[in-house]
Formats: sequence, structure tokens, C-alpha cells
Amino acid sequence: MLRRLRPLLLLLMFLAVVWPGHGGVPAVDSLRQRLATAPPDTTRVLLLLGLCRQSELSNAAERLRYGREGLALARRLGYERGELECLNALAATMLLQQDYVAASRHYQQVVRWAERRPWAARLAVQAWLGLGRVAAQEGQFAQADRFFRQAMAGMRRYAATPAELTMAQNHMAMLYAGWLRAGGPVPDSVPRLQERYARVALALYRRQSSKNELATVLNIMGVVHELAGRDDSAVYCHRQALQLHQRFGDGFGIAQTRLSLAVLYGKQGRWALAAPLIRTAIAEARQLQAPGLEAQGYELLADYMAATGRGQEAFRLARREQHLLDSLQTTEQREALLRLQVQFDTERQRSRVRALSQQARLQALAARKQRQYLLLTMAVLGVTIAGLLVAGVLGWRLRRSRAQLARQNEELTATRAEQDRLYALVAHDLRSPVVAFSGLADLMTRYIERQDTARLAGLGGRVRQAAQGLRALLDNLLSWALSQRGELVPTIENVEVGKLLAEVAELYQSGAEAAGVQLVLAPGAATYARADVNMARTILRNLVSNALQATPAGGTITLAAGAPGPVTVEIRVTDTGQGISPERIPQLLSGEVGPRPAHAPTSTGLGLRLSVVFARVLGGRLALESTPGQGTAAVLTLPAGIGASAGASAPAAPAGAPIPATGAL
Repeated sequence: MLRRLRPLLLLLMFLAVVWPGHGGVPAVDSLRQRLATAPPDTTRVLLLLGLCRQSELSNAAERLRYGREGLALARRLGYERGELECLNALAATMLLQQDYVAASRHYQQVVRWAERRPWAARLAVQAWLGLGRVAAQEGQFAQADRFFRQAMAGMRRYAATPAELTMAQNHMAMLYAGWLRAGGPVPDSVPRLQERYARVALALYRRQSSKNELATVLNIMGVVHELAGRDDSAVYCHRQALQLHQRFGDGFGIAQTRLSLAVLYGKQGRWALAAPLIRTAIAEARQLQAPGLEAQGYELLADYMAATGRGQEAFRLARREQHLLDSLQTTEQREALLRLQVQFDTERQRSRVRALSQQARLQALAARKQRQYLLLTMAVLGVTIAGLLVAGVLGWRLRRSRAQLARQNEELTATRAEQDRLYALVAHDLRSPVVAFSGLADLMTRYIERQDTARLAGLGGRVRQAAQGLRALLDNLLSWALSQRGELVPTIENVEVGKLLAEVAELYQSGAEAAGVQLVLAPGAATYARADVNMARTILRNLVSNALQATPAGGTITLAAGAPGPVTVEIRVTDTGQGISPERIPQLLSGEVGPRPAHAPTSTGLGLRLSVVFARVLGGRLALESTPGQGTAAVLTLPAGIGASAGASAPAAPAGAPIPATGAL
């Protein structure tokens, strides 16, 4: 099998020196002249590297000598890039010499070094391609395909040029061609990929100015046509490639192309054309020191001899070919190559395991750090939340304190306003008895001077009236103070309203007579209320006192009681004074002291305010009903009590109090 594949494999090895990165190297003479004067530095390494890569050198041993000298100098200088470049160049030259063990060793060394150095990605790709060529030469096509794909993946990582990608595709096309010619099972995609890669490379190189690589691609297309059974097209491609190789002086390419043409002519039985090509190629291979090509030439020449009936000569040539092959591919060499490959694979597996272990350790470390960061973040978040809660509580307390302070300020303001109103009320209510006492003092002085004893005697009732008013004011002040301090607790009981009205009427009867006012107690059914007797009495006294002040001489004050509903009792104190304007009534009930209108002589103050408070404490209410010019009615509403039947008669009116014919107001 390998004998049939040898033309393809040798052509694949030839691609090792036709690499896009090697294009544009100076001529051999120019490199040698510069090398003669170059000092032992990196420039000299690059000159030696160029000579090692120079395909114009017909002596492979000379190229190896330049490469080894450059490698040694690069190692002395610590020039890593130059060292890797020299290793690749030496491996490519050894591959042409079919020294697969040394070539694999150099390529593997480049891969080991380059994978740890990002800047050497391009050199690693060249090494992967070289390892793929070695595997293809040994017939390990699947492994070669893996190496070539590894190289193409590396090219994509470092953004290789289109020419580099195309050269890798050429390698793939030649590999697939050899795989197909081997006759074994191949993946279904191999035939299609082989021709596609070859055509893409051919189209690319036809557009380039340099035609050196185009010759190699034409060789590949010739193989593609040969595998497809298109022998005429294959011959055309190889002839075109031969012309280009001859133009550029590429000895190895010339010899290989002659042998490829000889194979095609031999298949067609045109040995007259094949024989000169074979002999010329053998001579060129011997001059190039390329035993692989020479062995292929002897194999073809033996086939020619056998086809023309010269079996003895064919046998001798076959033995010579076998001797060359044995010298190149001994059993020990194959075993060494296999051991080297196994060692390389083992090292890569260990390296991958170490990388995965390191990655796992790094991931564990990163996870541990992430957990620490998470815990720290949670702690900071917890402290922040606690701080926010504390701030919220403090803010809530502050708002509550501010609200409490605002309420206290409002209460203080209300208390001061209440004090101001109280002072105004007290001053307002004190004014009347003080003025009365002052006027009585003036009258007494005048009557004494005139010795008018009759009138002087009549002043006693007025003095008593003024004193009663002052006493009532003092009682009201005391009751107000007790109610504000919460010390005045009502004692609720059933109170007979008629009896209570009679007591109040009797109390103010003399004052009414002195003022010329008629005090009337209206008859009604026996009515009971739930109230505190003293508070109710105080309310009625204040209402009657205010009515006396508001009623002019000749007027009437009526006291009446009734039950407008089953649960309430209503007590009315009605006068015939000037009345009160509607807008003034809320001010009087709230205790505000304002200017006194001329048409409303009613003097109300602390007594009315105290009456409103007492009515509320007793569970009732006090209201004023008035129309200007028609008098005022003070209405006290209390909860109804349990008493005598509705048919019971009212208590008798006090002496001197006329009872009108009409009923209750």
C-alpha cells in the first residue's frame, strides 16, 4: 500500500519547504555573502535559517549544516524565536530526507515550547503540519487529519493570512488523496473535501504574483485528477507545474514532477515517454541526496523493465529500491518513531490533565473567592439593612417626637389662647358688677349729701343684686377651674326639672322685680332628667342671669321644660330682649369675646362658656335660638330620666311670679 502512496507522500513532504511564511527569501549567493561578514548575533541566526530553508540548495546535508549551526547559535544567545524557527526548518529538511524520527522529535519540541508562548502560535502551526506529514507518511491518516485540523484551528486563532490557510488546505487535499488511494475505509466527506481544498488553493495562487507555490498546487490538482480518472487533465497539471519548477530552479519539485508524469504515462502504457523522465529523475534525486525520490525512481524503472520483458534488470532494480527503503525505514526506526509518538501523546495527555487540574484549582479558588465575596456582600448588606432599620426607627421616633412636639405646641398655643379668652371673659364679666358698685357708690354719696333717705334706702336691693352677680362670677370661676383640672366629677341622678326651675326662679325673682322684668315659670308635665343637680343648677342660673342682663325693663323671661322625644328633656330660657345676630351665636358658644353690637345687649361670658362645658359633661348640649329684635331662647337638652307619670301636676310657682294663661314656649 505504501509503495502505491509514495508519490503522494513525497509530494506532501515537499510542501514542508513551500510554506507561505518562507517566501521572499534572498538568493543563496546573497545569503552566503552576508553570512561571511555577520557577527555571532541574532542577524547571523536569521541568515543561517534562511540558508536552511533555501530550496535552491541541491545538497540537503548543507542545508542541515546551516540549520544546526543556527540552532546552536540561537541557544547560546537565548534567542527563543530563532531557536524555534531553526527547529522547524531542520525538521522540514529531515522530513525530505525521510528521517521521520528526528523530524518528529524537532516538531514535538516546537509544539511543547510554542504552546506556552503566545507569540509562537505561528511556529506551533508549522510544527503541527509537520507532525501531520510524518503521520501521513506512516499511513496513519486519521492521526494526520487530526494534526492538520489542529494546525488550521491554530491559524484561525492568530488570524493567519489567506496564503497560509490555503497552504494548509493543500496539505489536507494531499492527505485526503493519499487516504483515497490507500484503498481502505474513509469518511464519506473525504472525496468532496479533497477536491474542494485543491480547487480553492489553485484559484488563490493563480491570483498571486508569486508562482512558486502555484507549481505545488498544480501538482496537487494533478493528483486530484488522477484519482478521479481524468489522466489527461492530470498530465496537463503536472506539465504546467514542471515548467514553473524549472523556471524557479526547484530541483526537488522538478524531480518529483517528472516521477508523477512517469506514473501517469506508465498507467497509459506509454513507457517510451516515461523511461526518460524516470532516469532523469533518478539522477536528480541522487544529486539532491533524496533517497526517497531515488527509491521511487527505481521502483518505476523496475516496473518499466518488467513491462518491456526485461525481468532480470527489473529484479535488480527492485532489490536496489528495497535496499534504499530499508536504509530509510528500518524496523528500529519505525519502532523509535512509534515510541516517540506515544511519548508525545502521553506528554500531551499529562499536560492536558495538568492544565485541567490547574483549571479546576483555579475554578475552586475563584469559587471560594466568590463565596467570600458573597458572604462579605451579605454581611455588608445585613449591616446596611440593620442601619436602614435603625435609621427608620430613629426617623420614626423623630417624626413622632416632632408630631408630639407640634401637638404640644398646638396645645400650648390653645392653652394660651384659652387663657387669653378666660382673662377676657373674666374682665368682661367683672366689669358689670364693678361698674354697678361704682355707680351705687356715687348714688349713695349724692343721696347722703341731699339727705334723701327714701332713695338711699332703695339702693339696698341694687347693692345686693350687684353682690349676687359678683358671687355668681366667683362661683363660675371656681367651677371652671375644677372642670379644667378634671377634679369636678358629676354625680348623675334623676332630677325633677320642674322643681329645679322653681328653685332658680325663686333665686332670681327679687332681681327681676328690681330690674322691672317679669320672670315667668311656664306650667308643664312632671319631667325628669338624668343629670348632676349642682351642674344643672349652675347652667340654669347662668342662663337666667344672662337673660336678665339682656332683657329691658318691662320685658319677660320665661322658664319652660318639655320632652320632645322619649330619651331627651328640653329646658328653655326665653327672653324678650333685642336678640342676637346668627353669625354671633357660634362665637358666644365657643367663648370668643368680640365687640358687642348695639342691638344685642346680652352680656355673656364665662357663665355661658361654663354652661356649654357642663352641658357636654352631662351628655347633653346647649344651643341658642335668636332672631334680632325678637329675643333669644337658650335651649338645654339633657338625657331623659325616670320619674312620675305624665299626668302629674307641675310644682307651684314662687310667690310673686305670675303664671301666664299660655302653655310652654
